[in-house]
Amino acid sequence: MKMQAALWTSPEKIEVRQVELPESSSEIRIQVAYGGICGTDMMIYLGKHPRARAPLVMCHEFSGVIDADPNGNYQVGQRVVVNPLLMCGECYACRNGLSHVCAKLGLVGIDRDGGFAEYVNVPADTVRVIPASLPLVEAALVEPLAVATHAVRASDLAVGDETVILGAGPVGIMTAQVARLAGARQVWVTERSEKRIQIARSLGFDVMDSSQEDIVPPLLAHTGGAGYPVVFETAGVQATISDTCKLVRPGGQILQVGMPKTPPLVDYTQLLFREVRVTPIRVYRQEDFDLAIALAGGGKLDLQKPVTHVLPLAELGAAMELAHQAGEACKILLAPGKVC
Repeated sequence: MKMQAALWTSPEKIEVRQVELPESSSEIRIQVAYGGICGTDMMIYLGKHPRARAPLVMCHEFSGVIDADPNGNYQVGQRVVVNPLLMCGECYACRNGLSHVCAKLGLVGIDRDGGFAEYVNVPADTVRVIPASLPLVEAALVEPLAVATHAVRASDLAVGDETVILGAGPVGIMTAQVARLAGARQVWVTERSEKRIQIARSLGFDVMDSSQEDIVPPLLAHTGGAGYPVVFETAGVQATISDTCKLVRPGGQILQVGMPKTPPLVDYTQLLFREVRVTPIRVYRQEDFDLAIALAGGGKLDLQKPVTHVLPLAELGAAMELAHQAGEACKILLAPGKVC
């Protein structure tokens, strides 16, 4: 049998092909409902990811339904998401409760084919059943929500704190929502894209347009010059990374959530003088992913507003270009099949 798949074949080139339906004697086959474009997919698309090898079916953020389970642990039609982390189970990190930073960490959609296809096979231990209350289109955001959940759980954010989220992309928007759910009294969000500013404001956040002004002076003035106890950087660019160092208060914490595309310059002297801690966030722990599913199905987060586009699989190439421009898009989803 054949299925449709969108393959990355070389830098900035996507080919939609008819390929063989994946078969396995041990893995679970999922009929993909929705798959999201991530910054990592963009690095692959541009030919800048160090591990990805063409031809590859990208996408590690996806939802769908069980199509086949040779082990009989799942029923056909069960609604699921996939925790795409692939750990070795043997390195120091894996043996000491840090498998999310495994020395050989791989991901579905990077180190093996992912969700930009009608069907995908995945290891059984990556599958997670989702609650009936969670629509599949929102479930496709569970993976980036897990990043946001891990970031807030790894932070010192306390009930009643004010905090700043630098960057209102999908992870930034979700980090802001999780921070508010965790008890933040006020959540400031900074962003350059008008579309993303509108989304953040529609969710009730205090938003500053960093394309129009230097956001540091007014944000510091709001605290009487002291700064914020916890600052989240989610854009992964030099300007916002530099701003975190200026906005955090003495003894405070920076959560570096955004993945810089090139090594950033950081003035560690000013962090050292104020004993500021920097906590890097790579992905998430297993419990963060499971909590993200519970939060997504709990009705207290809005996972609809960040979704600005839902496009057919055949338009993946155009969707990648739209994501690359970023200005008019937040989370872009592809719908490979007819599951809804």
